[in-house]
Amino acid sequence: MKLKDIAYTAAGMVAAFILSSLMGSISPTLILSFNLLSVVVLYAAVRKGEIYGAVTGMLCGLLQDSFSIGVFGVAGIAKTLAGYTAGSVAQRINLAPFSRRYSFFSLVLFLELAVWAFLYAAIFSRRIYTAGGLIFLQPFLTALVAVGIGPLVKRVSLFLEKRRKT
Repeated sequence: MKLKDIAYTAAGMVAAFILSSLMGSISPTLILSFNLLSVVVLYAAVRKGEIYGAVTGMLCGLLQDSFSIGVFGVAGIAKTLAGYTAGSVAQRINLAPFSRRYSFFSLVLFLELAVWAFLYAAIFSRRIYTAGGLIFLQPFLTALVAVGIGPLVKRVSLFLEKRRKT
């Protein structure tokens, strides 16, 4: 693991957190529609493997928990499991086709949401706020963002590499 990878992941976490905060100020329903910290977890897990994905998931989850009203650690556990799962399975299957990558990301994000909802309901003994079912679209909308951001990240990486060489 290189320091450069850690710096890029940290920058991604900060960017995702800032964008999520801006989305929340525009409309609270956007926060329920997209989980940008999960995009960082998926991207890190697919590129660097299950351990890196799990650690990134833990950090992103704890960051998310620290700014929420819920119990500290619920999102941390869910994102850690998602990061580990994504990193582990991504090494065994070909995620190059858009449909396969989208389906895989949707499944991992749905499992993350299910773990989070289960833990939340078990700890608080009440149902989660679904905003009329909008939260159940979150895995699919977030997976779309995760698949779409891949080419952008690749272009930024190439740009930074070119600048470093000159």
